[in-house]
Amino acid sequence: MFSRLFRKCTEETHHLSSSHTLQQTLEVLEEKENVLQKKISIEVERAKEFTRAKNKQAALQCLKRKKFYEGQMEHLGNFQLRIHDQLPQKLPTHCGQVQRVKDSVKKTYTKSSLELEPSGNYSGALVPYK
Repeated sequence: MFSRLFRKCTEETHHLSSSHTLQQTLEVLEEKENVLQKKISIEVERAKEFTRAKNKQAALQCLKRKKFYEGQMEHLGNFQLRIHDQLPQKLPTHCGQVQRVKDSVKKTYTKSSLELEPSGNYSGALVPYK
């Protein structure tokens, strides 16, 4: 009982950071997507061969498998999007990047041709930007 409480930390109990785990999961999903793309191309080729041989039933089976694989790829794509949303976003830390972001925001703000009236009268009327 006391050995559990007072044991030393070992490398086995070291946990990976969550972002590293998400990156690994993302890589595995990308590999699975590549495998499914190969399977889809194989099924299309087989379907073409069967249609040349005038074997409609086998060609339709190949196309059904292809559709199934496409559905699986769609699910993998959704999982990848969820993982991308969970990954921490890197903010621009370099001064040049911050300045570019600031300039782009400024440009989009000035491109919008409407601005609130600068006088003290805030009646809600919009005046074109000069």
